[in-house]
Amino acid sequence: MGRHYLLVCALLLLASWTVLGQLCTSANIQTVARVVFGEARGESSEGQLAVAYSIVNRVNHKGYPNTLNKVVYQKYGKIYQYNTLSEPAHDKAWADAKKSNTTEYRNAVKASSDALCGKVADPTGCATDYCAYDPCSATKSNKWWKATNKKKIGNHYFVCRVKA
Repeated sequence: MGRHYLLVCALLLLASWTVLGQLCTSANIQTVARVVFGEARGESSEGQLAVAYSIVNRVNHKGYPNTLNKVVYQKYGKIYQYNTLSEPAHDKAWADAKKSNTTEYRNAVKASSDALCGKVADPTGCATDYCAYDPCSATKSNKWWKATNKKKIGNHYFVCRVKA
C-alpha cells in the first residue's frame, strides 16, 4: 500500500497543479471574483476563499462541467447556479465596486486569485456545494451524489460530493 498510495497522491497533486496553473489567469480571477463578491461579500477571508474553491472543485469534479466558465455560468432553467449572477442589482454593485476599487472588490479578487492560483490551501478540503442554511438542497445527498465532509465556514455550510 505504501508505494502505491504515494504514487496515487503524487499523481493527484500533479493533476491539481496542472489544473490550477490553467485556471490562474486574469480573466478567470475576475470571473470568480464576481461570484465571490456577490455570494460572500462581507464574509471572512476564509469564507470568501471557500466560495472561490467551490468553483475550482466543481471544475475538477465529474458531476459538473469541466471548464471554469461553464461552471460559473451553469443555469437551472433561467436562473444561474450562482444565484447572484441572476440579480441585476449585482451587476451594478460589482461594476461600481470594481470602478472604485473598493476593499470588498479587492478582497473578492484576492480570494479568487488565492484559490485559482493555488496560493492558499482549500479550507473546505473538496467542497463543490454550499448554502447559507442547513439543510438545503445544496447540502443534502440525492440519488446521484452523497454529501460528505459538511463544514460551516462563516455563514455558509459547505459539502463535498461523492458518487452515491
